[in-house]
Amino acid sequence: MVDGGVEGLGLLNCARWPAPNKDRVTRPLTGAGTPPVLVVAGRLDPVTPHHWAENMTRTLDAAVLLTREGVGHGSYGVNSCVNGAVDAALVHGVRPADGAVCETDKPATTRPLFPVT
Repeated sequence: MVDGGVEGLGLLNCARWPAPNKDRVTRPLTGAGTPPVLVVAGRLDPVTPHHWAENMTRTLDAAVLLTREGVGHGSYGVNSCVNGAVDAALVHGVRPADGAVCETDKPATTRPLFPVT
């Protein structure tokens, strides 16, 4: 199996759980009353597509979207611009303008990560 293998099969038990879920949320979560949220998304993220982040930013009452140009999943720790923006948001409560873009630090490569022997 792909992406989760046997662990994913365990989730099937929850799908038929007989107990009712009276606290289930069925309306959009807007984050009403929460501090502003910084949403960070990679433009070419193969795991969490950029349009998901755009939709989430629109759904939340107070959110700004910071886009990292480039390929790959995960932005913090791999891009100096993103690192600075996230650190400023967490430490000082300062967020970038909505729609801000961080250019890639390194161009994408097709070289293998490890030497082929």
